[in-house]
Amino acid sequence: MNQVAPSPSKREYALAVIAGFTLAFTAWSMGGMLTWSFHVLAAGGALTCLIALMPLPAAADGPHRAASGSPVRRLLTWPAFYFSLAFLIYILIGAFNPMGAKVEGEAGWWVVAVEAPLGLSAPTSVRAEYDPMNVWRSIVGFGGSFALMWGLWAGLTRRTAALALLWCFLLSGAAMGFVAMLQHFTEADKVLWHFKSANPLFWGSFFYRNHGAAFLNLVLVVSGFLFFYHARKAARRGRSGGPHFLCFLLFATVASSVGLALSRGGILFALLLSLCFLTLVAVVGLRSFTQVSSRTAALIPCALLIIGAFTLVRYIDVDAIEQRFGDIEATIQNADQDARMLSSKATWDMAQERLWWGWGAGSFRYVFPLYQQHYPEIFHRYYHRGRQEWVGRTIYHYAHNDLVQFLAEYGIIGSCFLWLSILSIVASLLRHIDRAPLGVIFLGIGLAAAFAHAFIEFTFSNPAYWFALIAVFTLSAKLLALETARRRG
Repeated sequence: MNQVAPSPSKREYALAVIAGFTLAFTAWSMGGMLTWSFHVLAAGGALTCLIALMPLPAAADGPHRAASGSPVRRLLTWPAFYFSLAFLIYILIGAFNPMGAKVEGEAGWWVVAVEAPLGLSAPTSVRAEYDPMNVWRSIVGFGGSFALMWGLWAGLTRRTAALALLWCFLLSGAAMGFVAMLQHFTEADKVLWHFKSANPLFWGSFFYRNHGAAFLNLVLVVSGFLFFYHARKAARRGRSGGPHFLCFLLFATVASSVGLALSRGGILFALLLSLCFLTLVAVVGLRSFTQVSSRTAALIPCALLIIGAFTLVRYIDVDAIEQRFGDIEATIQNADQDARMLSSKATWDMAQERLWWGWGAGSFRYVFPLYQQHYPEIFHRYYHRGRQEWVGRTIYHYAHNDLVQFLAEYGIIGSCFLWLSILSIVASLLRHIDRAPLGVIFLGIGLAAAFAHAFIEFTFSNPAYWFALIAVFTLSAKLLALETARRRG
């Protein structure tokens, strides 16, 4: 006989509301690039963690505390907590051990060396203003995202709450993708028809279309995961329909938005995700077709696929995409002279100087010019043929390669703490892969695509994307862990 699930506790209600708002806001926060929106994201993460861990009367937790233990205990038995905490401590030490300082004058700004209080055999940083970037801003960003992660893992005790939060992110992200298409068709000249953008190539609520497309690819990953999760539930219950068909339609809508964004990296990885998704959907369809009672349901994804293909052909400008990608063969042949490849090389040179400890969180834009100057093609704006010399100066705020930039800023030691935090979440997913095998496989493909995209872009440096990435993978792992606990209970 099925047990009736207990009603959600007051703590979990409050946590779901705050976390749901934070997750939904990632799609509308202008990428978290504005200081106020960045702080809203960080505050949402901190408040989620506070609600999850703060001592409350027993009535606030209801029957959940006895059933699943205390939130603190759940957090302290999760390896990802220790790796992420170690990373925060690591960059915090660097904040109190500056080895350089930004100085401004009439000629502009430059960095001067200062004596590091703890020496150079320790994490360091560069002393600079909070806005636009310094070590403390990095601490707020990583601290807020990790606090959100801790709060979700420690505070959620019901599958419905975790599932509702994933749907909250999916619907909000899909809505943003749809609004982005409306902006495209109405030829909007402002972000969300209201915020002026220095970059005319914005998409949706993101000032930079490459970030908008990358965020929508993350929405694709969540849509795919929920499709396979609900499809498995429907198959086990012998149902012909379910929420997974809505996930399919949302996937097609968001993929269309990425195609219209004309972001080369976004389109490339969206195509990869779409092909993998459709392949796995075919697996689901074949399984269902072997059951006579499910053959009608198995035909529905095929019909949706035809509709989705028609939509893509009807609304996406394939010629514009071809023009955007240009001559692929020539691009490959000249890859070693590409600006992003050269900036990666310069960043790698920067990393070699402090390979183990790194230069410090938020230090890239201040230290990079020292190594950028060795590559005239990216140090100067252009080459003046008449004067036979390089002219102007190019400013880099990010390396357009987050993996190498993170190595330069955090070194091998700090980067290990950071990546082990993510690998711990992946380990939590794999531990419960039997609850949604195809869903976990698609999440793995999505994470691989996210890292590959970060290798050619600065997607991880976008606060909204980073918050969403950490949160959705934590929620997915938590959902499957609660599924396992329910089965065993």
